[in-house]
Amino acid sequence: MRRIRYNAAISLDGFIASPDGSTHWITEDDSIDFDALHAEFDYHIMGRKTYEVVTSYGAANPLAAKAKENVLVVSRTMKQEEHPGITILRHDFIHTIRQLKAQQGRDMWFMGGGQLAAALWEARLIDVVEMAVMPAVVGRGIKMIAELEGTAKSGYRLDLSAVERLHKSGIVILKYAVLYDC
Repeated sequence: MRRIRYNAAISLDGFIASPDGSTHWITEDDSIDFDALHAEFDYHIMGRKTYEVVTSYGAANPLAAKAKENVLVVSRTMKQEEHPGITILRHDFIHTIRQLKAQQGRDMWFMGGGQLAAALWEARLIDVVEMAVMPAVVGRGIKMIAELEGTAKSGYRLDLSAVERLHKSGIVILKYAVLYDC
């Protein structure tokens, strides 16, 4: 069974983007092998806003060469016919993601955003949280996980599985396993 790994760059104060959606505060570090990282995943899952940020990279868009079936964008407003290079998931996205997760294969990379993260938490679909903590304080912005409702309000415990400090940039990479049944 695949795992869903929430892999995100966050500020020290827990934001994945500034209030306007920008990520100019993210520190670059050429010691991170993004090609190797992308090769660990069969699927990339994200919300519309995250997709817009990724595609704004133009020729440097890391998902441009991925098959349509492997780039899943959750959106109520995007139309599939206007975005033939990706798969748009609408109202039944939790069911679809759950089905893909149950299959054999490489992991699924959940890239963001906060509202979609909350929905995946509440559905108990996120297995691993991998945060690249930037040496920056944003002050306010888009939270890594939007406010949880229902059974998820009590939160979940996380088990720290790895810590890595990137000396050149000051980025700290934290990896946690999500413990739902505790």
